[in-house]
Amino acid sequence: MKSIRELSPQGVLLMLALTSILSYGIGITGKNTAVAVPRAESTQLSQSAQNRPNRLPKSVARAILRDASKRSGVAIRNLEITQFSPKTFGNPCIFQFGEVCTREYNPIQGWEVVVNVQKETWTYHANKSGSQIVLDPKINASVDNKLPKAIADKVLGDASQRSGVKTADLKITQATFKTFGNECHFNFGEVCAEIYQPVEGWEVIVQVKEQSWTYHVNKSGSQIVLDPKVSATTKS
Repeated sequence: MKSIRELSPQGVLLMLALTSILSYGIGITGKNTAVAVPRAESTQLSQSAQNRPNRLPKSVARAILRDASKRSGVAIRNLEITQFSPKTFGNPCIFQFGEVCTREYNPIQGWEVVVNVQKETWTYHANKSGSQIVLDPKINASVDNKLPKAIADKVLGDASQRSGVKTADLKITQATFKTFGNECHFNFGEVCAEIYQPVEGWEVIVQVKEQSWTYHVNKSGSQIVLDPKVSATTKS
């Protein structure tokens, strides 16, 4: 191979041009290799994140199980969450199991959770953090024989005053924890607007002589309503 001194001026120029092209090509190859690795890793991580199953947060699960246990009287260890799925509820009405809701889009991100309570399945809606939990109001979530004594005393006192029968001769035969759809339902309304503004409380049945009187009581016992169909005559 000839040295640069032995080459003609045209040969020197040709050699310099070839050297420049080869150097430039190596530079491009290096750049593409450096970029390609991170790009491939990024795609792989993204697919892994998308394929990761949605898991119900433990805090939400615990809150739901506590509520189901309180309503049913069944120990938490005997309850089981059988199904859950992340869900976007269109608006608060839908989140609260409203049957007639507007088309307003005011989304709530959360969960639909199914709990096995003895032989029943209870459906809950929970928001993403678990700070709001709503049980399907169609479920008869009874907590019989768990009526607080203070509320029982108020109901019996009201029945005694209306009937003239001593409280000792009255008997609560059934007490069911209930979520009334709204104040109208709570007050035994027969024609109520389908607006879901839940009132948690109790449906209490009292044996008064040969009659059964039905009461609705809110959770704190501050509101007690007797079914207006009951013929309750106050005696002096």
